[in-house]
Amino acid sequence: MRFIGAKTDHPLDWADLRTALFLARGGSVRNAARTLGVSHSTVLRRVEALEKSAGVRLFEKKPDGYELTPAGQDVFETAGELEEIVTGLERRVHGRDLRLAGSVRVTLPDPMLPAMAPIFRDIARTYPDIDVTLAVGTAYVDLAHREADIAIRTAAEPPPDLVGRRLVDAGVGIYGAKTYLRGKKTGDLAALDWIGWEKGSQMAFAKWTEKNVPQERVAVRITHGGALRDMVDSGVGVAILPCALGEVQRGWARVRLLVDAAAPLWILTHRDLRTTARVRAVRDFLADAIVARRAIFAGK
Repeated sequence: MRFIGAKTDHPLDWADLRTALFLARGGSVRNAARTLGVSHSTVLRRVEALEKSAGVRLFEKKPDGYELTPAGQDVFETAGELEEIVTGLERRVHGRDLRLAGSVRVTLPDPMLPAMAPIFRDIARTYPDIDVTLAVGTAYVDLAHREADIAIRTAAEPPPDLVGRRLVDAGVGIYGAKTYLRGKKTGDLAALDWIGWEKGSQMAFAKWTEKNVPQERVAVRITHGGALRDMVDSGVGVAILPCALGEVQRGWARVRLLVDAAAPLWILTHRDLRTTARVRAVRDFLADAIVARRAIFAGK
């Protein structure tokens, strides 16, 4: 899809406009590339092509990322309106697709991946013509803007434009490597070494740790869930983690189940995609498999 620029005779390419949207939203080339599933160079090339077509500079490079110029803000707002139209059309068209083939993008928190990996293997075997891509991470992924087709996430209630199914109350526990815990009195949490999140983190796990663990018992702080898992695995100390991760890690033991920290786990799609055959097939397969493994996800 191409749009004629107002200041030049060069057409504005929708792919370039969409890339600029994600760069503005994410604030960095890395975030935009990860969300779009393209390389850093592709993001830079598309933004450069858009600025050339528009005849104006749209972004200023700052030490902490990219910032929109006044012209870029105008393009951003207009492109956002176009995105609503284009993605709405795409959802309605895809919603009529009855083939069990094509691409399906699934987003889920990265700590759940170890428990989910066998399920995705089984999906590949059952539906060889469906190409499943995983968008793994803790950042919010917008289904309305086609950043993913299916979301597995914890929430008290899903947004009104999404439909889905509540699967299980996802459990949370305190876990440590068996080699670290051997011989320690695990009844006293203040006697254990802890791996915490960076100070100021708004994550629920981080807030619990700050409230319940003496600061001098925090051996190290991290900024990413993968580092937290590696630190626990290396025997540095204990940490709060979803049961979906802790229950399947070899060589780990659970110190305590934090019953009050459990949260509803949902599988969600946008309402315009609920009748798309391949999306429905993957969604239902995932839902049934998670419910069948509810003991792992709930920590019970």
